[in-house]
Amino acid sequence: MFRRDFLRTVLAGSAAGLALNSGMTSADTAAPLPPSNTADGKTWFDFEKLPLEGRAWENEERLRPYDRFPKRWMEKIPGGVRGNALHSAGMAAHFKTNSHQIWIRYENTRANLSMWHMAQVGVSGFDLYCRDEKGTWRYVNAVQKGKKAEVLIGTGIPDDGKEREYIMYFPLYNGVVKAEIGVTEGCSFSIVPVTKKPILFYGTSICHGACASRPGMPHPAVLSRRLDIPHWNFGFSGCGKMEEVMADAFAELDPCVYVLDCLPNMQPILVTERAFNFVKRLREKRPDTPIILVEDRRFPVSWINEERQNYHNANHAAMKKEYQRMLDAGIQGLSYIEGDLLLPPDGEGTVDNSHPNDYGFYWQANAMEPVMRKALGL
Repeated sequence: MFRRDFLRTVLAGSAAGLALNSGMTSADTAAPLPPSNTADGKTWFDFEKLPLEGRAWENEERLRPYDRFPKRWMEKIPGGVRGNALHSAGMAAHFKTNSHQIWIRYENTRANLSMWHMAQVGVSGFDLYCRDEKGTWRYVNAVQKGKKAEVLIGTGIPDDGKEREYIMYFPLYNGVVKAEIGVTEGCSFSIVPVTKKPILFYGTSICHGACASRPGMPHPAVLSRRLDIPHWNFGFSGCGKMEEVMADAFAELDPCVYVLDCLPNMQPILVTERAFNFVKRLREKRPDTPIILVEDRRFPVSWINEERQNYHNANHAAMKKEYQRMLDAGIQGLSYIEGDLLLPPDGEGTVDNSHPNDYGFYWQANAMEPVMRKALGL
């Protein structure tokens, strides 16, 4: 209830002042907040009760505060998606403070904090960025100190009383029971409200964030910072399969663009069965929102593995065929990104032939950025 009341306060006033399509940057206004508690010289702010960037359906009832879907959709979506939706991928605290120290006090849902191919900080950690004087987002620090901890994440910041803007990304492959940001007692703290329509990324484990070294490194987060547009991360490991119910869920939201990146979890027969209908369903409910279709990346080993090469060729051909079918049907506002642009040609862009490392995510962001800019008229 507190979060709903707070949002009403933030969004009150002139309808145009904070309109999501107003063209304002997210930093143009910020609302001061009451602290959740103060102790030991620190003032804490609890994001269960406060607006969180990347948490779609912000005002709806949730089974857990950091689920990626509200309760009513968790009861409808496929089981595999439901399990992945417990992870807080894409969520971020976007705030301003003049504190020269910033703490994070958190509890993860799972004690298993890492995976064999993905580091603990990426799976379960928190990742802090700050805007510099030119307005560019710059990395500050990332932390992960166990399932439950209180950690100093922002240190060495000049104690000059200057208010700075920060964004702190939440864990990619773990959930969050509790997350509080702490600042030095007496310092300012305010939420930077979302004033632009977010980018909606829908896809697989790659979109989900595997296998970035830290939560700010997957291409959805990278592109969000480059374009200065918030994003929703709907990547679901092994479960990006374009079911109709997913189109219905996403059609409820009002993003600036849909980026559909499900091909790594689909084969030609599934592409033929679902891709056209998924896009048609979205377009019927969101007639003016750009839609970008993305092929799957090609495994680096494909240069020597003919079976894998043929697999990707067939997948790409199936998606191209469905894309042409969409165009022939008169579906407007579509863009297309070829899979061979997504990873570097030197073969060094993955951890396991499938999931990008940070270098691979850099390539993915570079491939997608010009297409997204064109689709958005930037």
